[in-house]
Parts: sequence; structure tokens; C-alpha cells
Amino acid sequence: MPPPTYRVSIDFNDNTTYAEAGENRAADVIHMEWRLGMAAPYDSLAAPATARITLRNPTRAYSPEYTADDLQPGKVVCIQSDDGLTIRTHFTGFIDRVEPQTGDHGERLSVIYAVGAEAVLGQQRIRLPPQVNATADTVIAAVLDACLLRYTPLASHWLFDVPNHAELGINTYIAGAVPRALESGRSTFAYTADTWDMGIPAATAVRQMAESERGRFYTDRYGQFIFLNRHHTLLTNTSLAAFSDDMDGLEYNYGGEVANQVEVTLLPRSIGTPATVLWRLDNPQLIHPGETGTRRVVAPFRDTVGRPVGALSLVTPTANIDFQGNALANGTGANRTALLNVVVMELTASAAVLEIRNTGSLPVYLLAGAQLRGTPLLTGDPALVVQSDYASINTYGLRALSLNTPSLSTIEEAAELAGYELARRHTPRGILTSISLSSTAHLDQILDRSLFDRITVHDTQTNHTADYFIIAEEHTVDLGGTRHRNRWRLEPAAANAFWILDTSKLDQTAVLAY
Repeated sequence: MPPPTYRVSIDFNDNTTYAEAGENRAADVIHMEWRLGMAAPYDSLAAPATARITLRNPTRAYSPEYTADDLQPGKVVCIQSDDGLTIRTHFTGFIDRVEPQTGDHGERLSVIYAVGAEAVLGQQRIRLPPQVNATADTVIAAVLDACLLRYTPLASHWLFDVPNHAELGINTYIAGAVPRALESGRSTFAYTADTWDMGIPAATAVRQMAESERGRFYTDRYGQFIFLNRHHTLLTNTSLAAFSDDMDGLEYNYGGEVANQVEVTLLPRSIGTPATVLWRLDNPQLIHPGETGTRRVVAPFRDTVGRPVGALSLVTPTANIDFQGNALANGTGANRTALLNVVVMELTASAAVLEIRNTGSLPVYLLAGAQLRGTPLLTGDPALVVQSDYASINTYGLRALSLNTPSLSTIEEAAELAGYELARRHTPRGILTSISLSSTAHLDQILDRSLFDRITVHDTQTNHTADYFIIAEEHTVDLGGTRHRNRWRLEPAAANAFWILDTSKLDQTAVLAY
């Protein structure tokens, strides 16, 4: 493969072509590094993708308060390579911050820090409507739809009150969703989102679903959200590259991933009595007439002793039954219930949003005791399912693995998950945790291979040969683009150990997968 040139493009025009004059800033780059993927084997949620790009800044082109270029947070950054035949994308993200060196007698450099699209998931709290008999991908899609995400191409997309983006139907159209590719989950979860109370971080919601499925969620090189179900790696049998004694470095251990006792925590659910009180107002609230007096209240669902509960449905609030209005806060004045409208504006599985409006011309107190009724979804005490391999424990010592799967609600499925993890990790073996390469010997593989590609590695010194999945890629490019080094974090590929329909012999060469 001919040596590539590298492009570091800032999408000033927000159209994702990276081809307009002035967008490719590779000539100013002296060092760049980026990372995608998981932090550790078997993780379900990736660490946020990041990039760090160091540029020459003698003309202050990368000093945001001086330059005419738009270097504000949210501007798209793309790292690509071009070998004359193929342009490959390696990172797509957004400017997080810019740090130019201060003073005019130093090196006069500037560093652009960029993050992947998933970085904001940890900053947004969300609630969802009841998710009943839903797969992980369906819930994850709903989580992403509920988030405020920066859509990569903004050119010609409508943005409220932003010049050149606000003329809907003239030069703009409604933006779509952040690109995503979500595999169908293998498990169907009876109830989800009912334990999210007043809201949880979107990243936590995605993690719950991915961990309950034992799938993977990450951002790829193109900035897409990717979800892989738990069978993806079991059904990926083809190795795309092989390495034998010619790597720059390996990290190897023997026995480090043994698990011979697996504990799975789940939350049993049950459906309560219809028309149960799910929320009650503790203190009277003054509602003034007109728009200025309109109030929106988040009503978290609680049981009779104040513990959070979910709800499958609500009864429409009824005057004089579910709420009363009065001229005085203590309820001894004139009855003004007829002036109040109480409407459920949003129903989620763990809370509702009420709009309270005074339709009259006089102030009204919404009296304490106003309530919401509905069908509760009750969460039982957490159940712990434990499976152990006593032969392994007696031989190698206890090695416990704990899994928290709040979306699982049946002991049967928890037992299947525990058995699956026990079957693949009860015996010690040698494993590689990472492999390091450089462009001197492996440029083509560094450029082509990416997350969850399967590779084969042989090392004579340890007498180790096995297949692995790339679960993280870490790159460094310097020396004017002539040196490209990378490290792949690895996870053992174990597809051959598990039974696949019409492929394996159950209980002979394979065991059941979860």
C-alpha cells in the first residue's frame, strides 16, 4: 500500500463533504491521536470517542478569539487517510474545546480536543413512556430520540431563530436523527423505564439496556451510533487479518478472566390495582389567571410509603375527585374548582408532567391532596440468581462475577445469562488484552481494521494462538504523517464454544449460548 496522506478537516459549512476550500487543515497538524471503543473486554457501553489534534499556530489561525474561522464547540471534525486509491474515515466527532498556547514567545501551538456524538449522553436526564415487551434496540432508539443531539450535517436544516437555518420550506428542512445502526435485540424485556424516577442520564439508560441484553453500544468511525446484540460476535466467524510474531507489542496474561461464580441481579415486576393513587400534592399551590399563572409540575410516581413505582397507565384527572380549587389555601373559601384545568401533558413510565391552568379571572389555590391515579407497575425486592462451577472453584479459587441487569424480570432468563457467562469463563486460559502495531509493517491493517473486526494472533514466546475481536482502537500519527502507530484492545472470540443452529453439535463441541 502506498503511504497515505492524512486529512484533518473542520466542516465549517456543516455539509459533511469536508471538501470546501480551507476545511482540510492537515498542513498545520504536527501530532494527532484518537480513540474509539470499549474501555475493557465485555463492556456493554463504550467510553466516549475522543481526539486530540496539535497544530501550528503562528498566525493565530487556531486562536478562536482572533481567527475568522468558526472553531466553536460543536463544529464537526473528521480525520481521514488517502492512499491515492481509497479515502478512509477514521474519526468523526465534534470540537469540545480549543486550547491555544498563550504568549508570543513560545512554541505557538494550539490543541483541538474533539469528542464523539455519545459524549452528551451522560449530560442529559431523560424519562420514557412505559416500554412494554420491548427489545434493547427499541428502547435505545427511544432514548436517543429523547436526547438533544447535535446532528452532524446542519447545512439546509432548520434551526429555530438561527439566520440561514430558520427559513423552513425556503432554504431549510427539518433535520433527521443522528445516524444509527441498531441490531435487533435477542431478548424481549417485559417492562423498562419504570425505575427511572425523575429521570436518569441517557448514558445510564443505554447502559442498562445494553447490559441486560449483553450487547454493545458505541460510536463508529463515521460518528454513527452502533448497537450490536449479544449474538453478533458469536456469528462473526471470519478472521479478517492474521499477525504472527511481527507485532510491535502485546499485552498477555494467563487466567486473568476466570469467572467460576456468576451472580445476576434482576428486578421482578408485578401489575398493581387500577386507579391506585400514584402521586399526591402535599402543599396548596397558587395558580394565577391566564398564561402567566400556568404551571407545569413533574409528578413522580410513589407508593403509599413513598417508594418509587412505575405506571402503565393513568386515569384522566377529574375535578372534585382528583383535584379541587379554592379561593383560600386552607380550602375554607369559595369553591373555584370549575376554573381549574389539570391536564397530563406527558406520561412516562416513572413520572408524569401536569399542566395546571386557571381559566378564570380570579386567583385559585390548587388544594393539597390533588392526586394522580393509575395502574402501578410494582417493583419487588431485587432477586439474586447465582450459578457456580464448584470444580473450578476448588481448583482455582473463587472468582466471582456480578452482573446487574435491571431490565431482566424473570429468574429463568437470569439463570440462562449466568450459565452463559459461566460456560465461557470458568476455565483459565491465556489471553491477549492488546496488540500494538506501526505503519512500518502493518499500515494496511491499521487503516482498514476497526471495531469488532475479528483477527487472529500468534505469539511463539507464549505459545499462544487465538482469534480476537477489536474492542477499542487507539491511534497516534506524527512525524508529518509518516509514522502511524496504533493499539487495539482485544476481547477473546469464543463463537466456536457455543451452539449455533445447524452448525454445532450441542453438548459435544458446543454449549448453549444465552
